[in-house]
Amino acid sequence: MTNESQKKIPHIYFENLDALRFIAAFSVFIFHFFADIKGLYPQLRDQPFFDKLQIFADKGSLGVNFFFVLSGFLITYLILHEKKYTRRFNLGKFLIRRTLRIWPLYFLVILIGFVLFPLLFSDYHTTHDPRMYVLFLANFDEIIHGAHDPINFLTAPWSIAVEEQFYLFWGISLFLLFRIRQFKIMHLIVLMYVISFIFRYLYMDHERILYYHTLAVCQDILSGAFIGLALFHKKKWLDTLKKIKQPWVILIYCIGLTLCLAKNKIFSHELIVLERLVLSAFFAFVILDQVRGEHSFFKFGKIKLFNYLGKISYGLYMYHLIVMYLLLRWLPDFEASNYAMIPIYFISSLSIIILVASMSYYMIERPLLRLKPKSLNKKL
Repeated sequence: MTNESQKKIPHIYFENLDALRFIAAFSVFIFHFFADIKGLYPQLRDQPFFDKLQIFADKGSLGVNFFFVLSGFLITYLILHEKKYTRRFNLGKFLIRRTLRIWPLYFLVILIGFVLFPLLFSDYHTTHDPRMYVLFLANFDEIIHGAHDPINFLTAPWSIAVEEQFYLFWGISLFLLFRIRQFKIMHLIVLMYVISFIFRYLYMDHERILYYHTLAVCQDILSGAFIGLALFHKKKWLDTLKKIKQPWVILIYCIGLTLCLAKNKIFSHELIVLERLVLSAFFAFVILDQVRGEHSFFKFGKIKLFNYLGKISYGLYMYHLIVMYLLLRWLPDFEASNYAMIPIYFISSLSIIILVASMSYYMIERPLLRLKPKSLNKKL
């Protein structure tokens, strides 16, 4: 494929997705912030106001689920887009682009957690296995060691490991499927859904496996892949979804958020098998509504700050637990009666996280992203 033909590939830009990235990353930050506060001030657990806030904060972990859906959507759409305009899918260049995007920050966190901090802090210790992290098997290591490890910030890479596993599997699978025309992408999505349902049913009583195992969480990514495939092929049902009137859009958001808040009660026992499917369907709706809905109650991309913070959201996610870990070491003692430290911890941690993520984006991420192969001229 010539350079001239490569230049003809149109830009892809889905509005409002950067803002959604920030909201997801901020939700995860809130989840970990309240977990720290609950540990520092155990007496707050008996306070009704804090207990109500905790209900919302605990669901911040769903920001990771949203990232999975978004990743499945974008990667699937981009691969199909490349295939359409170049008549082929270059697996090698795809993997190079993903490597340049994912690896730098991922391995930087690993170096900090397994090399730098053991040298800086004599009381630092982690039970995590660095070999599992290097091989992008951090989610499996989290199943084995996570519950017993005192170093919380080494938890963050688990979701990146899942995404890297998916990128490799999805890239190779679609590369082969494009050569086997009888077997469609939708067939693969359905097959993987069935495998995931069976896996979740077999391990429904194993909380950590359901939360971290690739086969247990892949329904989020598959839901994203499904809407990416549907949007690319301009399915008619998407036009119906696009024109839903605003009152119904608001109702769907309210129902979806209610499901998120009450998920532990709704999706219990056998129904836990359906949790990922139902919630990822809601997140998929949010993505489609924000990207192309005509009657959205609000387009989050209108908040310019959210758009900027969304661009640096990978850094926000990867660095936030490191910053919080260091602040808890350096800030004055959190005395049981000194609640003034709570807003100080919140403001200082969030400010430093944004600063570090911004520096990382302009000094590390963006320069490396410019090295991406130019076979797909995209803006996401």
